[in-house]
Amino acid sequence: MMQQTRVLMERAAGESLPDWDVLHASYQLHHFAKGQDVFSAGEWQPYIYVVRSGIVKLTYLSENGQEWIKSFIGEGDFFACPNVLIAGLKTDYFATALEDSEIEQFDSESMKKLTDQHPAWQKAIRQLLEWHIVRKELRERELLTMAPDARYQSFLKSYPNIASRIQLKDIAQYLGVTPEALSRIRKRLQM
Repeated sequence: MMQQTRVLMERAAGESLPDWDVLHASYQLHHFAKGQDVFSAGEWQPYIYVVRSGIVKLTYLSENGQEWIKSFIGEGDFFACPNVLIAGLKTDYFATALEDSEIEQFDSESMKKLTDQHPAWQKAIRQLLEWHIVRKELRERELLTMAPDARYQSFLKSYPNIASRIQLKDIAQYLGVTPEALSRIRKRLQM
């Protein structure tokens, strides 16, 4: 039942993980229609999500209502709100399905129990956190140091399995350019 979560966690651990029943007790499979929010900013969401199918867009809203795309999450990848899991705050971004999506969800308390009891689970979580930190560092470097053309090429490398399924307006927003600028970039790169 937790097929995508199991693949992700055991790949991160590099081995089979014990006591899946602990995680299974809080497991839920959700179906979201295209455009439906998985959660909104300001909510209490102490969960970890793994995308089984579809794509999820994570976004911030500025004070004037402008949307800023933080990242895209495709099949086999995970997301959670660190503000909730670590600091006990509420979510500060939105998670929205860009396609009809199936998302596996489990609570962070179950995960904490497993990491307290098993070094293999600790290893899996540490590896996922390391992947997450590296991804964030690359995103920050791209936004601060790369030209839009290079950011677009990096986007295509970072999201090879889902890039063609994301609307160009969302890609432009993720890159921090207008849709017209993205069109010019694509022409220059002959795409």
